[in-house]
Amino acid sequence: MPLHHNTSRLKLAGAAALALLLGAAPGVVSSVHAQGMNMPGMEKKEAPKAAAAKTAAGTGTVTALNTAGRKVTLEHGPMPEMNWPAMKMEFGVASAVDLSKVKAGDKVRFTITSSGSAHTIQSISPSP
Repeated sequence: MPLHHNTSRLKLAGAAALALLLGAAPGVVSSVHAQGMNMPGMEKKEAPKAAAAKTAAGTGTVTALNTAGRKVTLEHGPMPEMNWPAMKMEFGVASAVDLSKVKAGDKVRFTITSSGSAHTIQSISPSP
């Protein structure tokens, strides 16, 4: 038998085996796939965990207030819980916070939550 004839038979047999695996036996394919995912030396890695929200209290001075946009700019002291030095920052304000109690120039006490890059004022009030 000529050599090219044997090559054709091998190709046909391979195609038939592939068709059998893909079409007729889906359980075999998923089993092979699942086994391949647990190969020795390839430990399963956990997905990165979301950063836990931090809460901190601080004091500072209101330098700007945008009640319509629910934003307040504070010049605040160091906040060790957040690993922040003293600085001036604009913060979003939670919808439950009454901004009518503060105005630009007020010295205030506030609490903030921080989750990733989102920092939100949870409470703010003039300090005595």
